[in-house]
Amino acid sequence: MKKFLAVIAAAFCILTVLNTAHTAGKDEAEKKEQVKICISMPVDIAEALAEDFTKASGIETQVVPLPPGSAENRFNFLASSGSDVWLGGTAEEFYLAAERGLLVSYQPKEAYAIPAEFRQNNWLWTALYIDHIGFLSNKRNLHYLGLYAPESWQELLAEPLKYELALADPKSGGAGYGMMTALWQLKGESAAMDYAEQLNRQRPEYFINLQETIDEVRQGYKTVAVVPLSVALLLERSEENLFATIPADGNKNLISGASVLNGPNNAAAGKFIEYLLSNRAAEIVAEKGHGLVWSLSAAADDELRSQYTGKMLTPVDDLSWTAGQKANVIERWLTAGRKTQ
Repeated sequence: MKKFLAVIAAAFCILTVLNTAHTAGKDEAEKKEQVKICISMPVDIAEALAEDFTKASGIETQVVPLPPGSAENRFNFLASSGSDVWLGGTAEEFYLAAERGLLVSYQPKEAYAIPAEFRQNNWLWTALYIDHIGFLSNKRNLHYLGLYAPESWQELLAEPLKYELALADPKSGGAGYGMMTALWQLKGESAAMDYAEQLNRQRPEYFINLQETIDEVRQGYKTVAVVPLSVALLLERSEENLFATIPADGNKNLISGASVLNGPNNAAAGKFIEYLLSNRAAEIVAEKGHGLVWSLSAAADDELRSQYTGKMLTPVDDLSWTAGQKANVIERWLTAGRKTQ
């Protein structure tokens, strides 16, 4: 009997040890770091970055696109999605999200390398890439109209370009809205409204998104589009009939960045921000065909940036105005001179 009880006791101990080991292994798996990334950028780039980050760190990633729609709907999604990082937002979007308490302060180790105008003072967001505004022109159309590709905002006012200009809806930000805020800040309100009035007489057409804007020029329905410079340069390299130029009389830093959100995995989110500022992350973006944007983490890109932009005149944005007064800025710009026409 004693032997039987001893066997039972030994078996119980073994089962206890195995169960404890199993539970510990399960807990360890449950504790494995992870980060959920909400993106407002091309999915292929975001997924490549996430995959490489996981390989390097062992931290699991989930990429979730930020749905289109109004700013309010997008912010509601950020607040309710349980995401840890927002990747691909613009400076204006980050500013408004910060006002709603959606962002968490995180100061990267490479903070010294980031100019003050490309981040928020309390590190609620930081820039990753800087693009600029460019013109994308259809060569055949220019030849037919007897024009050279425009290299200034003033040249968009040439009479032959009436009805020939394409821009993306400024409500979506990007180059279309950047044009408005840059010229307003550089020229002053009066001169900017005067230019807006003259541009409105050209009857530019605004399209739902950047892709439709590009297609109008690619297919020859429009002659010149206002687009991000990196996009114009990329298309110039790939399509013989397209030509890229940059306005010399004023431009804008089109900022794309990242921020830690009020999610459940702040520590892992911080590690992902550090990764995004690495040279390896910049290499992946370049490999995906987007090497013509200026990476804050890759000094070699400074030469490329200088080659295309030279000494470019750009304002340091007043985000309380460019973000906070966006609807008013767009309304005033689009209606400038309407009463006198």
